[in-house]
Amino acid sequence: MREFSSAHWRRVPADPDETDPSEVRRNSRLLILNGGLVFMSMTLASSDMLLPAFVQSLTASSVAVGLVGALMRIGWAWPQIFISRIIEGRKRKMPFLLLAGGMRSTVWLVIAGLTYLMGGRQPFYFLCCFMVLYAISTSMMGIWNVPWMDIVGKVVPPRDRSRLFAVRRLCGGITAMAAGGVITFVLSDRSGIAFPANYAALFALAGLGNALSVFVFSRIREPVGPVRYLLQPLSSYLNSGLRLLKNDPDYRRLCGMQLLWSFMMMGAPFYVPYAITDLGFGLVYVGVFVSVMQVSTVLSNALWAHVGHRKGNRALLVYGSYLMALSVAIPLLAGYVPSQSFAPLSNWGIEWAFDPHVAFFALTFVFSGFASSAMFNGRMAYVLELAPENRRPTYTSFLNMFALPQGFLPVLAGLLVAWISYRPMFWIALLFVPPTVFFVHRLGDAVSRRSD
Repeated sequence: MREFSSAHWRRVPADPDETDPSEVRRNSRLLILNGGLVFMSMTLASSDMLLPAFVQSLTASSVAVGLVGALMRIGWAWPQIFISRIIEGRKRKMPFLLLAGGMRSTVWLVIAGLTYLMGGRQPFYFLCCFMVLYAISTSMMGIWNVPWMDIVGKVVPPRDRSRLFAVRRLCGGITAMAAGGVITFVLSDRSGIAFPANYAALFALAGLGNALSVFVFSRIREPVGPVRYLLQPLSSYLNSGLRLLKNDPDYRRLCGMQLLWSFMMMGAPFYVPYAITDLGFGLVYVGVFVSVMQVSTVLSNALWAHVGHRKGNRALLVYGSYLMALSVAIPLLAGYVPSQSFAPLSNWGIEWAFDPHVAFFALTFVFSGFASSAMFNGRMAYVLELAPENRRPTYTSFLNMFALPQGFLPVLAGLLVAWISYRPMFWIALLFVPPTVFFVHRLGDAVSRRSD
């Protein structure tokens, strides 16, 4: 293996299966450590739980709460087709990843400073600034994803990808659990940190965690091979992506299933606001629910690593869809569970109160944690199996670009909440379960297709 002058670039075989095993192990360890830091930082600024509660403390607008989820999805999706067109023919994708990751870390540190200075004094103007900066942050994450997926496709052999993704999320779940504990403490009265300094501290930690994750990923030695650099006109590149839908039925089904997932999950940003406003749960439960989801992520990834290796990535998508359906149903059923806490261990001197209402509602985060891990691991590994080696950036970026309309679903959900309240909106989301199940069972086996 011939090395370049830089220690972080290597010319390696085009097929990841032929890569030096020691190099695969080294890069895999770095990817797992990177995952732990990424999931920790994302939990400290979670768009599903923490940020909706934060925005709700600034405004009573359900549309503004939904906008957080919308900006996450839109920012993730829109830049990818533009960046993939630029980098697909480049030998080295790492510089693009480092630039986007560094900018995202900086933005979160700026958000932390503005939260501390403006959050409690000028909530309207601060909320406007926050939304703009958050949109920039999510856009940087979208740019990051394209070179990240391509580099992972280079350094991890296909047979190991689903297991690596599961172990990576397992490590990430552990660090995210720790982050959930930090959130619980910082938002509680015990911390002595008042609003908005409590959220500012969490956002600063998120920025620092993201910066560490970028540094760890930069230590991966990106394989460099001969490429034919050809920058297509944008119109031609867009047409080539649209032809993927026509010519690749499994890719088309994956895109359709992803759209249905989003409709099924459009109520997710409102689970915590619903629990606080309609069910009367205290703010301290935000951290509890974060921890519950992360514990579920940890436990599930131990399972999904085995399932993905034995049954393939399609099985992860099937199981994940069923579990996500359960997570959608729980908030609708929670209103029928009695809310009366009791201390089952009081006879042994342990004053621990158990509330079946809270425990039942927490099941939505248990099922969501299991489902999101299965769907995330399965989706990433499945699209890498579908994509020819020289078209990975196109396959991954267009998959997310086709998801761009889904970014508006949280805003739609917010409008529905303002119009018909939380529960009817959750019922609408539940209607998308049957077509999702139909689509997921029509997916083909990408491994057998690749071997053909």
